[in-house]
Order: sequence, then C-alpha cells, then structure tokens
Amino acid sequence: MKVNVMGTSCTWFTRNNTSFVIDDEMFLDVPEGSYKNLIQVADLEKLKCVFISHMHSDHFLDLHIIITQVMRFPGARAEKLRIYGPKGLLDKIIALNTLLYGAPDEVSKESLCKNIEYIDLEDGMKISEGEYTITAYKMEHGAPETYGFTFEDKKGTVVGFPTDTAMCENLHKILKASKYAFLELSANSKHNTHICVDEYIELVKMYDKTKIFTVHTNDKTQKLVEENSEFNALHDFEVLNLD
Repeated sequence: MKVNVMGTSCTWFTRNNTSFVIDDEMFLDVPEGSYKNLIQVADLEKLKCVFISHMHSDHFLDLHIIITQVMRFPGARAEKLRIYGPKGLLDKIIALNTLLYGAPDEVSKESLCKNIEYIDLEDGMKISEGEYTITAYKMEHGAPETYGFTFEDKKGTVVGFPTDTAMCENLHKILKASKYAFLELSANSKHNTHICVDEYIELVKMYDKTKIFTVHTNDKTQKLVEENSEFNALHDFEVLNLD
C-alpha cells in the first residue's frame, strides 16, 4: 500500500489537517482546504472512492468541491465515484451546495446520484475496493457518528486508520489487527473524544508488534513524538510504502 500523508494536524494549527491518499486512487478524509493538495496527487478522473470518517470540518468539508467537479465533467469518468460515509453525509453535501452554489442541477439528490454512488457506513461493514477488503469500525468520538477503518490486502497485511476517537473497544480491535496503524494524538491530557498523551504511550507499549504512526497532533504533541525516537512521527506530504 502506498500512503500519501497529506496532513498530520487538525484545524487549529499551521500544518495541514490529517488526510490520506491511498494508492493514488482513494481518499480517506478530505478536510477544509485540502482539495488543491489532493488533486496534485490523485487524478479525479481516476479516483475510485472517498472514505469520510465523520462530519467535522477538518475531515469532510472539501468533499462538496470534489463532488461538484465530478458532476461538472460527467463524461470524464468510466464509473461513478463511490463515497463511503456516516448516515446524513449526503444531505450535508446537498445543503453545502445549496448554500455555496445554488445551481438547480447541483443541489438535488437525483443530480448527485447520477454521478456518485453513496454508501452509508455501519459498524463491522465489509467493503471490497480493488485488492483491499476494508472493514468499518464505529469509533467513540462524541456526537458525530465516526468511523475508523482497516485495509487488508490479498497478502493479509492490514493497515489501520482509527481516525478521531477516544479509547474504545474498536480502537483496540484495529490496533491489534494491524501491522501498521495511524493513531491520533490530539489531547495533552485526558479527553472525552480524543487520545491523550498517557493513553497514547500506553497503546504504543501494548501494541508493540504494530508500527504506529502518529497523526492529528497539536503542536505540543507533535513535538513530543518528534523528540522521542521510540515514536514514529510524520510530517505533511510524507509518502509511505507499506508491505
């Protein structure tokens, strides 16, 4: 698996918001301000699918731009763009297009579904995309329904993307199953909806057979992982080839 790490942070900091391009043909989260960076890595005409973990702006807000571009050039694609996300995401996109564009042919569900296929995520759902079997896991992130994912290739290598979450059973399932995982470290101290430093250190020790890369950091937690050689810090635009 080739993973372009397009961002490593979240809304409040100067680094890009956390998102990924997988094998140049799948997006995992498309935060506000990410569109121009994403299309430098992946050709929208060849983009197969988009996974949206949840409806916070630093995870989904540029999706409406991607969808609008696909709608405006419908003949450029061989198949519909598949979008996997929490229930209600499609209605949110329609509301955004209504607010920002207002064009009648871009604000109805019928118009959108001529060009995209939208699939609601469910806990434990299995998805087949190319060489991967992808499993969706419902995470613990407060009010917005939030999902993490594992991608398993035909050789049995599993890469985990827990996305935003507090400590929960499904986080442990993802980390236990994965050879590689991208773990958020958003909070300096105990938090109801994010992983904090003490929990992060505990998880790295607990899952020492999983190579854990750190994402969704604030400036303080990013400095922590960069200064400790036992952790795997990432930076915006790094490219990883995982096998």
